[in-house]
Amino acid sequence: MAALRVRTYSARFGDTLLVSVPDQDADTGLTTVRHVLVDAGNLLPDEDGVDPAFHPVLEDVLAQLGGAPLDLYVLAHEHLGHVKGPPPREPLKLRHAWLTASAAPDYAEQHHESARQLAERRALYDDLREYCRLRPEAARGSVPSLLLGNDYRKAEARAEFLRRSAERAHYLSRDASLMEMHPFKEATLKVWAPEVETREYAGRVFPVALGLERRPGGEVSLHVPGPPAGVDASAFYNLLKWRRQGTGDDLIAIDAAAKNTSIVFSLEWRGWRLLFAGDAGARSWKVMKQRDVLRPVHFLQVGDHGTPDEAILDAILPMEGADGRQRYAVSSEGNGVSRLRSRCTASTPPKGALYVDLMFEDVERQQVPPRLRRAVPARAHGLRGLTRGGGKRRA
Repeated sequence: MAALRVRTYSARFGDTLLVSVPDQDADTGLTTVRHVLVDAGNLLPDEDGVDPAFHPVLEDVLAQLGGAPLDLYVLAHEHLGHVKGPPPREPLKLRHAWLTASAAPDYAEQHHESARQLAERRALYDDLREYCRLRPEAARGSVPSLLLGNDYRKAEARAEFLRRSAERAHYLSRDASLMEMHPFKEATLKVWAPEVETREYAGRVFPVALGLERRPGGEVSLHVPGPPAGVDASAFYNLLKWRRQGTGDDLIAIDAAAKNTSIVFSLEWRGWRLLFAGDAGARSWKVMKQRDVLRPVHFLQVGDHGTPDEAILDAILPMEGADGRQRYAVSSEGNGVSRLRSRCTASTPPKGALYVDLMFEDVERQQVPPRLRRAVPARAHGLRGLTRGGGKRRA
């Protein structure tokens, strides 16, 4: 029996999913297994290090492809937790790559206001990064992770590598025409988000007095002024400290705006609807609801920041499914999956396992519920009854 498989890897702080879809050509009757890789990221506190535990993830992806090109790579958004995977030992051949609309080389020419806001957020990020470099004591709590994850220069460099590696790169926004943007003959793909204008997701940032001074040649220093004559020194320095307390809040706003530009797409196959939501946050879900794109789904990929609110879950994972089929949710880290257990079967790769597999059987032909495979260490095996490169196995 044909089955669609979602393999969720234990990528620690990041997301990596491999979706293998038996795709039948109605004209020829030939079934080909199409592979979609949704993100390949692993974010670490060490900027220059690569977690050795992530190497088996990409090695397993290559094993599943069996030398065939990857049909589609979806980069949900340009955070290092989604694109900072180490290079595999052999090149990953890509047919199609999906990136957000704002990653298009001509985005600034087409969307001036959104591009201006994006440039302002990046300039603020640069200031906050320099400030934390000059005052290491300010980089406490979640600040180092926020600085690393939002390093747009490194993310852009990896996205550019992705563009060069793919036969065709596409830049997506809601309701984009997907004609010739993927090779599927049978499965249907739809993009729910983001909006093409990133200003829809621009969060509020707070002005901060960082005291940075830039000199010709690019050198940056920190200037701490003294109190004016007649002003209490203690009160003056407390005021400076208070004006710099927005550092963490601004980084959170920058981070949220980037996450909300995630590509959110559904894949429909033989009666199943699967939703891959990237790191879409509250603002993105709100816009999707306003645009009336939310639909009940049988599968939800949960972002590493947690699950959407109850009103959104009522729309996409209602307590009672209309068709009686089991619903599932997966997360690479388990953030927020406990909230979903009253609505669906929620899972994450068990500790020590490389991945967990979720199988969706062809219930249009046989009424068999989906099943969760036992999570196991890395090993190469294809879908039952189908070759890795496509086509049916001979008896």
